Amino acid sequence: MRLALDRRAFLTASAAGLLLPARPALAGLWPMSGFTHGVASGDPGTDSIKLWTRYAAADGRDTVLKVEVATDSGMRTIVARAEAVAGPESWGTAQARITGLPIGGWVFYRFTAPDGTQSAIGRTRTLPSGPLSRFNIAVFSCANKPFGWFNAYAHAAARDDIDLVVHLGDYLYEYKQGTYPSVGETLAGRDIAPANEMVALDDYRQRYASYRIDPGLQELHRLYPMVTVWDDHELANDTWKNGAENHQPETEGEWSVRKAAATRAHGEWLPGPDRMYQRYDIGNLVSLITLDTRATGRDEQLNIGAALRGGATALASFKDGPLADANRQLLGAEQEAWATETLKASVKAGQKWQLVAQQVIMGTVLTPKSAMEFLGPDSDPRAKGYVQAGLAASAMGLSAAMDMWAGYPAARARMLKAAQDANADMVVISGDSHNAWAFNLAHGGKPAGVEFAGQSVTSPGYESALKADPAKIRDAIVAASPEMTWCDTSRRGYFTLAFTPETAQADYVFLQTIRERSTATSTGQTATVRRGERVMKLA
Repeated sequence: MRLALDRRAFLTASAAGLLLPARPALAGLWPMSGFTHGVASGDPGTDSIKLWTRYAAADGRDTVLKVEVATDSGMRTIVARAEAVAGPESWGTAQARITGLPIGGWVFYRFTAPDGTQSAIGRTRTLPSGPLSRFNIAVFSCANKPFGWFNAYAHAAARDDIDLVVHLGDYLYEYKQGTYPSVGETLAGRDIAPANEMVALDDYRQRYASYRIDPGLQELHRLYPMVTVWDDHELANDTWKNGAENHQPETEGEWSVRKAAATRAHGEWLPGPDRMYQRYDIGNLVSLITLDTRATGRDEQLNIGAALRGGATALASFKDGPLADANRQLLGAEQEAWATETLKASVKAGQKWQLVAQQVIMGTVLTPKSAMEFLGPDSDPRAKGYVQAGLAASAMGLSAAMDMWAGYPAARARMLKAAQDANADMVVISGDSHNAWAFNLAHGGKPAGVEFAGQSVTSPGYESALKADPAKIRDAIVAASPEMTWCDTSRRGYFTLAFTPETAQADYVFLQTIRERSTATSTGQTATVRRGERVMKLA
């Protein structure tokens, strides 16, 4: 096991030129000293924001940076000043919480080093207060750098109608170079560091650094505040509270050590709150409620494989036994109670919409009977196995995706009932699956809210395994899945949500390519839900 570096070891290595500002082998990826990774902002309040940069001093020591916030891009009208420390303790990252800012206003900011060098000028905004007629949010997930360019980030950064960015996780991936994607699938010029899998603290830091040199991602961070929640790959694939599918204690050490390293690096590189689940009120229009369905309270995912191999009788026992266990948790008891009370409090406070931002799909995706026709003659045997498993599960009315809310049906039922009991106008947003989906969520035969699940920035979706016409795949999956209204299983991108007091509208944006730098788009999809109806309509 590679151990996390303590402060003394870090300083020693830094003095030898090994770690700060960069290892010699990585020097070509980002500048050796100075402001190396642009600026960013996050965790907004009505009069406050958290600002971020990375500064690497040539001598590797702590550096006190001056922070200035202005109401103009020329930085002439300064409204706040502060200081932030960049040094070995945080691998050069620096953050400052700025308060007393104009409510709901756009502001500009920069960092200045002792030698007078300055960061790029960033732009951000605080959250509005009081009556609000419109607010626009851009939503992203699942960005695996070696698969392609982050054109979705670049496209959103070029827009002028976004107020806030929400990232639903898989901001990066933990795998060693050449694993996912394979060497043959890796796009030239999309290097990652380190070459090994992220396990120790320095691994996670280097991987964030190698992602954050992407120009589209840097520009998105520079121009908009971002609210982030992690998914599994910020830690390891299929994370749960006490482990992960992609963590082997016998070779990679204790899970708690790795989780602590991942948590620390995430906090260093993405300015956010100390706790993942939060409520952000946006005027009187939206309560943005973030949840952690991964590492806080999730019980280990069930393995449906044995039941599938045992036939219909074993599958029925699985469905009525472990899967139906009312004690199984996805959020954990404490977070679930918080979410229930937060939905009630938001409605009571007069917020028009309750936007629940979390990681995994809440709607149920069933495998259509024609699914074997979607595979090509030379399909990977694993893809055939997945389809066969999905068919067997669907015959029992089950999804085979035990990593999603479908694998925690009692927890899902409690969440939907909580929304109904609160009389919430709940809009759920999800990432994780790499494909785009839209669901009308129901509980007890009554509407409970809607869900918009986003396609990935670059990570491959169903198109990597299925060879049929995407339109035929869409029609078959929608017909097989009663909650689903629409899906796209072949394109990458992001989506936006436009809230007004009367409607919430989702617009899916699909990029034409990720294999070269381009912000050209293909035909998108729009869905709208009217307040009080809790059922969406496609445009």
